Amino acid sequence: MRTRPDDGPRPDAVDALDDDLSEPCDQPGSRGALSSAADSPARPPMYGRLHESFVKWHYARRKHHPESVILAGHHNSNHAMPLSRGLAWFMPTPLERTARIKLRVPLDTPMVVMRTWQDEAEVLAALERLSPEPVFVTPRCLVTFEGASLHRFEPGTALSQVSAPGEPLGEDMLRKLAEVFARTAVVGPDQLPPLPPDWPTDPKSSDAFLDHMVQYSEREVHQRHRPEFGTLFDALGVPLNALDHFRAGVRLRTRELQRRPYALLHTDLHRDNIVVLEDGALFILDWELATYGDPLHDLATHLVRMRYTDHERERMKVIWEETLAERGCSAMTAGMSTDLQAYLDFEYAQSVFADVVRAAVRLGAEPANPALGPSVGMVHRALDRAKELIGLDAVPSEEEIETALADWHTLRYPGRRRRWIFTARAARNRAGGR
Repeated sequence: MRTRPDDGPRPDAVDALDDDLSEPCDQPGSRGALSSAADSPARPPMYGRLHESFVKWHYARRKHHPESVILAGHHNSNHAMPLSRGLAWFMPTPLERTARIKLRVPLDTPMVVMRTWQDEAEVLAALERLSPEPVFVTPRCLVTFEGASLHRFEPGTALSQVSAPGEPLGEDMLRKLAEVFARTAVVGPDQLPPLPPDWPTDPKSSDAFLDHMVQYSEREVHQRHRPEFGTLFDALGVPLNALDHFRAGVRLRTRELQRRPYALLHTDLHRDNIVVLEDGALFILDWELATYGDPLHDLATHLVRMRYTDHERERMKVIWEETLAERGCSAMTAGMSTDLQAYLDFEYAQSVFADVVRAAVRLGAEPANPALGPSVGMVHRALDRAKELIGLDAVPSEEEIETALADWHTLRYPGRRRRWIFTARAARNRAGGR
């Protein structure tokens, strides 16, 4: 098939590949089976529109495959499926027969957390250049187009399925997780994509890093979303200077954070982003929120989002500190006993804006859905955790939060107030309320 760089696939050419796509590559002896990497044929040139159209067509055909899996996420839609010979032929490098792939497409949702690098593929490429690490592996980005990306996917069991949030993980798993932090801690800025121009210039200033995150949350989360969600923030009693109040409180308690060398941070390492492979290694997903800064911030987000038991939460602190010291990174643990709390508090403070926005958006146009109860609960938990940190006078009751959400929803979707009240009442009755 001959094409020009701006051509899309001809219908007859796509149909001709249909038989190749009908059988996955992980069936030895089938027509769809791939040869080994050593004797795989040379790959064709990658033409933009041709390649993009083919990947989209392949995804549409394969998404209903019995072995395909949809992986939930806040920022992306992830669809893992077996590789087929047809798509493998379009990959830039050979893949083995058992390979699986994951199509990762950004969701159209408000960005409510800091994103340092816009292209996750660049971070994955940097991680791939590291020396082999038996403790954990990371996704390999194969192709990117229109913001979407195709990744190599390692099948396994999500840690959240091995041990649900709030359940113990065991000492061995804690040590494996600490090794992940220790391994990324040695990644220097020269191995990473360029940082934004407003990044702190002192690569050891913990105060500068925390200030940068506070300013980002104020500018890109609070102020950016205030035109749409400002009435909701105000109805919930969230102060206009909430993040300034938080930062002033940190300065009052600690005056100055201790200096620590910056490192590569995942910042979203929780049970759903960790897959346990058959050999016990950990497959670490979702590096889109990775950043470069104070390692204590990575530990703090991990402790909050992992939902450890009280005992294992304290054990993880100890193991994290010991493991980094064993790896020659003891300078990154300096001042941990006093400074870790500042980053834990920041996680709670910034999540007020993030969780309020997410709770409102998840309701959609129709509030008559199961998202109502969880949305109210999400907002109540966020406000309750951060009330003193952001200077909140009083935490509104769930009924008051429900009313605030209803008022905001009515402004966004006029004429649906009556139905909201009816469904809210029904949700409370199902939950055993009034």
